[in-house]
Order: sequence, then C-alpha cells, then structure tokens
Amino acid sequence: MMDINKQVKGFNIKKWIFTVIFFLILTDLSIILDIPFLREAFSFIFFSVIPGFLVILILNLKGMDTVKKIVLSVGMSISFLMIIGLALNSLYPLLNQPLSFTPVFVTLNLFVVLLSMAAYWRNRNALGDDFGFKLGLKDKLRSPLIFPFLFPLLTILGTYLMNTTQNNVLLLTMLLLIPLYLVVVVYLKDRIHPATYPLALWLIGLSLLLMHGLTSNHLLGIDVHLEYYSFQLTQLSYHWDLNTYYNAYNACMSITILPLIYHVLSGMGGEYIFKLFMAIIGSILPLIVYLVAKRYIAGKYAFLAALLFIFQLFFMNLLGAVRQEIAIIFFFLTIMVVFDSKLDNWFRKFLIVLFIFATLISHYSTAYVAFVLILPILLYPFFRSLIKERKLVFTNFDVIIISLVLIAIWYLFVAKVQFASGVQVLGRTVELTAGAGISSALVGTRGAYVLGILGVVFKSLPNMVSVIAHDLIFATILVGLVAIVRRFRYYQEKFTTEFILGIVISLVLLVLFVALPYISIAYDVARLFFQLIIFLAPVFVIGGIFVARITKKPKWDVYILLFLLIFLFSCVTYLQYSALGQPYSSDYETNGTLRQGNYIYDSEVIAAQWVSQNRINNLTVYSDGREVARFLTAYGPNVSNENINSSFFGWNKTIDRGYIYLGYVNIHDRLIIDMGDDFIRVDMEPYLFLLDGKSRIYDNGGALILW
Repeated sequence: MMDINKQVKGFNIKKWIFTVIFFLILTDLSIILDIPFLREAFSFIFFSVIPGFLVILILNLKGMDTVKKIVLSVGMSISFLMIIGLALNSLYPLLNQPLSFTPVFVTLNLFVVLLSMAAYWRNRNALGDDFGFKLGLKDKLRSPLIFPFLFPLLTILGTYLMNTTQNNVLLLTMLLLIPLYLVVVVYLKDRIHPATYPLALWLIGLSLLLMHGLTSNHLLGIDVHLEYYSFQLTQLSYHWDLNTYYNAYNACMSITILPLIYHVLSGMGGEYIFKLFMAIIGSILPLIVYLVAKRYIAGKYAFLAALLFIFQLFFMNLLGAVRQEIAIIFFFLTIMVVFDSKLDNWFRKFLIVLFIFATLISHYSTAYVAFVLILPILLYPFFRSLIKERKLVFTNFDVIIISLVLIAIWYLFVAKVQFASGVQVLGRTVELTAGAGISSALVGTRGAYVLGILGVVFKSLPNMVSVIAHDLIFATILVGLVAIVRRFRYYQEKFTTEFILGIVISLVLLVLFVALPYISIAYDVARLFFQLIIFLAPVFVIGGIFVARITKKPKWDVYILLFLLIFLFSCVTYLQYSALGQPYSSDYETNGTLRQGNYIYDSEVIAAQWVSQNRINNLTVYSDGREVARFLTAYGPNVSNENINSSFFGWNKTIDRGYIYLGYVNIHDRLIIDMGDDFIRVDMEPYLFLLDGKSRIYDNGGALILW
C-alpha cells in the first residue's frame, strides 16, 4: 500500500505552488466555460480554502494539527472574501457594478497569485512541508473512519425522497444510525484512529445541516427570508448599499457581499448558496469546538464536548440564521487563536484582529457578546501584572486598540443602524429594569424564551421529555462547575485562568439574559447558550466525569455523557414527538407542525407570482401569517411594491375588494397558521364564512386565489 505520509512529506514548496496554480487555472476554466457541477464545486472549494492555506504556507507553520490548519484556512479565506468584497464595493461609483463578475474574478485571481508568489519566496529554501498529515493506521480500525461518510449520502438521498415522494425512511435510518455509530465509537475508543473523532464530527454536523437545508426547494426558517431579501437587494445592482434597506440585517456582510461573491463565481442560484454552501461552511463549527476542548481535555472527551454543540436545536436550524452562523465561526476561531500559545505571537495577533473584524461585519448581536467575552480575557495579563507584580504590562493592548478602532469605524461610519439597534436594546433594558413597567405580552414572550431554554415549560408529553433532556444537560454543567470550584487550583493550572474567566463570564451572561427582560427577546437565551458552548462544553464533560467518580464508577464517565447526548439528540431531532404519535419535525414528517409552518411548496410561489402579474389596480392580497415567506420568496426585491395583508384571519372581517391567497396548509390541512412564540395552528372551519361568495380565479392544486 502507498505510504501517504511519505508522499505528502515529499511535497516541497514548488509542488505546492504548482498544485495551487494548476487548480486556479482549472477553476477559472470551469467558471469561464460555465461547466456544470465543476464550476459550482471548484469555485466554492478553491476560494473558500486556498487563500487561507497560502497564508499558512507563507508562515511555514510546520507541525500544526491538520484539523487546525483546515479550519484556519477556511476561516481566513471566508474573511478575505468579505473584506475584498467590501473593498471592491467602496469603489462605487468608479465601478458601476463593483461586485459583478469581472471585478470579483480578476481581483481574487490576482490575490491568489500574489499569495502564491509570497508563499514561494518565503519557503524557497525549505526542503518540504508535511502539512501535518499523519494517516498511519497501523493496528487501528478503518471502518469507524469510513462509516460516517454514509450519513451525508443518506441525507442527500433522503431529503430528495422526502421532497418528491414524502417517504422518510432514509432520513429516519440516518437519524437512528448516528447514535448507534456513536455507541460503537465510544466502546472502541482504544482501537480507533484519533482522526476518527474530527472526521465523525464533521460528517455528522454536515448531515444534520443538510437535512434541514435540502428540505424543500426553498429556504426554511424565519430570519433567513429577510437575510435572503438583503442578499437579493445587493444582487440586484451588484453593489451593496445600506440605504436600499436601512435595517440591521442589510448591514451584515455575511448575507449580502459573501453570498453574492459565491453567486458570481459559481453561478449557483441564491437559494442554494444559502441552503448548500452555507451548510458546508457551517460544518466546520464542531471541529473548532473540538480543537478548543482538546487543549484541556483528552480527545475522547473533546469529541463528546463537540457533540454537545452539534446536538443543540439552534445548530439543527442554523441555516435559518446564516448571518449568525458565519459570525459564530469567526468568534469561535477568535477564541481558538486567543488560547493557542503555540502560534507565532504576531500571527496570533493578526488572526485575532482579522477574526474580530470578520465577526463584527457578519452579525451585530454575536459581535456584542463576543466583545464582552474577549475583552476581559485580553485585559487579564494587564490586571494580573498590575495587581501581583505592581507593574504595567501592555501585552494585548495593540490588539485591543486596533479592534476598538475598527469597531468605532464600522458602527459610526458604516453600520450606524446596528449601533442604534444595540443602543435601543440597552436603553429599553435599563428602562424596564428601573421599573418603568413590563407589559404582559412582553412577559409572556420573554417567559417562553427563558423558560424554554431552562427546560421549565411543559406543553405536552413529548415536550416534557425534551424538558427533562435539557434539564439533565444543564444539571451536568452545574455539577461540572461545582467540580471546578472544589478543585480550583487543579483546574486553574489545567485550563488556565483566562479560560476559567471565559467560563465565569459565560455563566454571568446567561444569568443576566434570564434576569433582564428586554435582552432575552432581542437576543434570546437559546442563541446565547449556543454561542457560549465554546466555554461551557468542557464544563459539561467535567460534570459527567465528576458524576461517574462520586457514584464510584469512574470508567463509566464516557457512557454517562454519551447517554445524556443521545437523549438530547433524540429530542432536538423531534424523534420523541414522532415516537409518541405527535409529528413535529419540518424535515421528515409530512404533517409535522414545523413543516406546516416552514415548508414552502413550488405551487405556493407560482401562485404568488401569478397574482402579482394579473391583479388589477394593485388591490390588496390577504392571507394568514404563514404566507409572508412565500411572498418574500416569490417577489424578492420587489416585495415592497406589493400590497399584502397577512393578518386576514386574525382581522376576521369580510372584504369587498381584493384577493384572498390560500396556501398548501390552508387547502389540504384546513389550518390557519400564524407566528407567536411558536407556530400557532388554528382550525379553519370557524373562519370559512370569510370566504363565502368569493370566486376561485386561480388554483394549481397547492395554492388558491379567491376574488
């Protein structure tokens, strides 16, 4: 058998650069000739990986872990795409369409060529670079490395089967195989190759993201429709302009400039950039959690810590909030770099500034939380030396000052709307905390968010099962915190004081978000907890280890943790709802509550387009709240020109003029759906009088227009 290690070690800098240039030419040809599949695949992979990889080559970072090089390559490449796109956009009106194909294509090619030249010059005297590959299996099992590739395959085939025939057998098979595979991996932990852990995490995470992303031909979620609308506005003129939609969403480069660059390079339709490309990008998140956890706990425990992140409901629905997905990637990378003492100091500082800025321009709320967490950690060396040694040490002040300058420039000169939004939330929170009064509606909404994440709301038997699963996770984290307090000196040395500081700040933020009324609505606790898992996942593992020790079964620690994780997995995938006869999932249940609310049928989009093209005098189109996403999908940037009333049934009044739009669920399930804390499903029967005397003027079987 060919020795892969020797082959890669013999790959000197000339061969690396030749390979990069060869694939650049191949990618360019596939783009220019518009070769199906190759254009989409090569352009996405090349420009999402290679620029960052070349930076690593320039720095000649030998001995770095392969997984770390991969996530750094992807993180740097994506940040470069956004920053280059922002720079090109600033050339308007010198360039009428600065984000169109020619400027983007030429600039990125020049950028890659310049990086390649710098990499060659920097390493011209180096003998070789192994890039960290170590694939010697020896007596390790191969099957655990190969088996998880089945998961994304089952997901792709399963979603296609579900979309076309409503057959969920392949998706359920995949969801049942994942916990079985995890049991085998944990049982065989001493016989598997270390590469099994990151590979399994990547493929499981990718499969779950694709399961949600590939469901329907259109986007699923709530936030994502406004995100996609912001992208369409930028695509319309190939120029990002905040004033076209003066909203905090439109000030996020992660959903405007980044997907537009992917679109002009790959030719991929916008919806599938959000559904497919963003799923692949998001799949590196568990790897970052694994790498951070692995610094402090053994590989098998870091694997379980990363699974806690994957088995969060917000991760399952991550493609419904793409701006936060991209921002969390950069935030996690920032944390990984901050605690990586092996990196060259100036390169470490460069990466911290780069990833902080990338977080800043990706999503405002994630950036606010990131600053609150990162700033005290960066300031810790200063205060430690001031208190203990009575001297001033400005270790991270250059990073802090540069970051604060970039933050000031962004919020004061570019994205004022995001700054105003943050100030509004802060002001409203202070006002309510001071006793200005809290409306019952506010209390109700806040209660659903807060109690839901704490696992206190009981709505049904399946919900109670989910509550128990989440409560056990939180209890294990609290036990882990107790274990750290009991052996503080040991964990202070093991984790470093800075990381423990991150844990403490994370817990304080959770408490504040529960205690303060308005923040928990503007940025709910579930999203916050998802972001804080980078610090709390190792605490969860320590909790499981501590429970095993106090029960005098120390060898059972991994099995205790795995039981909790599989229990959680069954709940966040809604398997307990399915098992108890209450379909809920949007991905594998034909009549699931979430599918009824989220799933967009082609027939609904076609009907919305028809009424827009054929209505008279811009008369109002009436519908329930569910149909808003269908109108946004159908009309795109032109939705502002449409006259839509999505509160028809809540309004509960007959109309003399206008059109009534009934979607798939209205027709086939006889339900009205509106949005509250959850999807509100109401029997349509009491409202049928609103349709009396109306004429059917369009019917395609999946949507109906009445006059």
